[in-house]
Amino acid sequence: MSRHQSRQKALELLYSREFHEENDIQYSETEILEQDTVTAEDLAADTDENGSRDEEDYCQYIIDTVTAHKTDLDAVIQTYAKDWNVGNMNHTDKNILRLALCELIYPKESMASSIILNEAIILAKEFSGQKAARFINGILGAYVRDNS
Repeated sequence: MSRHQSRQKALELLYSREFHEENDIQYSETEILEQDTVTAEDLAADTDENGSRDEEDYCQYIIDTVTAHKTDLDAVIQTYAKDWNVGNMNHTDKNILRLALCELIYPKESMASSIILNEAIILAKEFSGQKAARFINGILGAYVRDNS
């Protein structure tokens, strides 16, 4: 699993939490976490056995940190989302913003903000579309500018 896949899985799980209770019998978070979608790019990126475990840990870090700081992250989003109410935002877009802000505000490791923004834009294009990518880029870009 690559870092990109870690973010994808974290996004899927965070998104699903918008609709399912923790003990929902018809749903299991392990189903998302155990999905194995490996691409040729991922195989090239994962050259050692420890890399895969590290990526699983990174996915769990995102999930745990976003869950623990959801209210704080939403407040940051609300600050930069002019004329938007976080509660009315598209769930996918909101969770991409939470995920990226989590990496910016509560980093597990040192990473350039440009990498985090680029990953958020890629996730937005994959899961939500071009308009969402521009919207997310605008909010995250403003946050980074103000906090650099």
